[in-house]
Amino acid sequence: MLGIGDTCPAFDLPGADGRRHSLASFEGKKLLVVIVSCNHCPYVIAYEPRIVAFAKAYADRGVQVVCVNANDAVRYPDDGLVPMRLRAEERGFPFPYVRDDAQSFVRALGAKFTPEVFVFDEARALRYHGRIDDNHRDATKVSSHDLTEAVDSLLAGASPKTPETTAFGCSVKWK
Repeated sequence: MLGIGDTCPAFDLPGADGRRHSLASFEGKKLLVVIVSCNHCPYVIAYEPRIVAFAKAYADRGVQVVCVNANDAVRYPDDGLVPMRLRAEERGFPFPYVRDDAQSFVRALGAKFTPEVFVFDEARALRYHGRIDDNHRDATKVSSHDLTEAVDSLLAGASPKTPETTAFGCSVKWK
């Protein structure tokens, strides 16, 4: 499990957009927000509109969102690259949605859940890890906007007030 201050593991993964994405692909971005995701988890599905809105709201501020799906696509075919492409198109993802078929990047992160968030600063040190917010069921009843608060703090040059929260969702489907 990565700890606060640890460096983002290197990755080079195929995206639903037909391109490869690596850590170097996002040089120059102030923050890199990696969200461990998938196609079938009801928690992810509930959060998708918020993830899309977040990515759009912060794109002009130098924040890059990348969603990574590492679920076993043999046992869960809906999490394969072709269904990922369809989902990204249907949902209008304004960020790369990448496939970690070897599960090496997600293992290096120490991820356990979908969704689970890792925010890296410009030096790619981990500055926030955990959940998006405290209510996956109803966006109008969120009382703790953890991801947004962490990113706002970092963009203002401060450390997040709460650098770690407990992620919740479906378990990553390991091979």
